Amino acid sequence: MIDHNVECIKKQMQKFIDFSDDKAILANNADWLRNLNYIEFLRDVGEHFSVNRMLAAECYKSRMENGLSFLEFNYMIMQAYDFYVLNHKYNCTMQLGGDDQWSNMIAGVELLRRKDRKSAYAMTCTLLTNSEGKKMGPTAKGAYVVRP
Repeated sequence: MIDHNVECIKKQMQKFIDFSDDKAILANNADWLRNLNYIEFLRDVGEHFSVNRMLAAECYKSRMENGLSFLEFNYMIMQAYDFYVLNHKYNCTMQLGGDDQWSNMIAGVELLRRKDRKSAYAMTCTLLTNSEGKKMGPTAKGAYVVRP
């Protein structure tokens, strides 16, 4: 299922990005996450994260009211690890994403700084939202606008 989704995403992205002659790379994080040893991951990566600092992040504050699953709580660490691996495999030094991902992206920048003493960067853009200001998604209704 994951491999099928990756191919579908690549097919969509080929309309905008040239993947020929290694001009662009579509990396599948399943390549490094599928065989991840959880105990080693906690020891090598988890030690660089403070639970108190994570819970203070904006991305968790809103979820705390409705309940935060353990899977959701780990998302920041996993995204940070993705950036760490992309840096090691492809010399990726900048993450781009929606402004709702800021805390997760900074976690990756910090992980590279703490583990490797490397500089890395993150840049966000404003999310498209519906007319009520809610994040665009399959259940959102109404016209979509870009908020400054």
